[in-house]
Amino acid sequence: MAIQNGKCPNCGGSLILDSLNEKSICKFCGSEFVVQQAIQKLQIDGIATFDALFLAAQQTLDKEQDFDKARKKYKEALNLRPNDYRVLWGLFLCEASGIDFAYHKKGYIQIEGDIPSNVNEIIHKYGMVAIQNAPLEIQNYYFQEIEKYKLKYQHLSNKRKKEGCYIASAVYGSYNCPEVWVLRRYRDERLKKHLFGRIFIRTYYFFSPKLVKIFKNKHQLNLFIKKRLDKKVKKLKEKGFQDTIYFDSM
Repeated sequence: MAIQNGKCPNCGGSLILDSLNEKSICKFCGSEFVVQQAIQKLQIDGIATFDALFLAAQQTLDKEQDFDKARKKYKEALNLRPNDYRVLWGLFLCEASGIDFAYHKKGYIQIEGDIPSNVNEIIHKYGMVAIQNAPLEIQNYYFQEIEKYKLKYQHLSNKRKKEGCYIASAVYGSYNCPEVWVLRRYRDERLKKHLFGRIFIRTYYFFSPKLVKIFKNKHQLNLFIKKRLDKKVKKLKEKGFQDTIYFDSM
């Protein structure tokens, strides 16, 4: 292994590379690149103060596996570029490493709160903000990585089962699409906050799986429901419920 510093030719993220490898994957944008091109890009661009902090954070996290020290360096870089999605994503990876360490060393190291609540916190504090600031072509990569990270600790959640917009998901074909994100926000930010809303949610979760089985593959019925859901989604968007990527709490 011959370790060298480099920069992703696609997003400019500072990387720690093995020059013996021909290609690698950038952890900041998910793209594949030629290792020598990344090394050459760093040599051409040089190292500015921001890049030096960014690279130092990566070295500390990747080589030294010191996520606490790496977190401090990422935050220094964030002070220079508060909206840099690569640094925000680096902070997410750093915090995720800390949670992983605490989980595997349970009994020897303690973190405030339980694992699911900490996962939710870093998703919304760093992961979501990174997505909001990232280019469109990178947002989906971050989304998939966060979903995989959530799945790792899903078994620790106190919830008996994952809440899901069953009917909306069946009608729109996905639990993760703009229309369902609007409805999930409405559920969490409005309905869950009052008694009748919570009663509606429990009733919905009881009956909706059965209803989905009834109208499964019934095109006309799906179309009928979709038209009404479309109207509801439109009204909710007018009230400020966004259709951007949304993560449920664990």
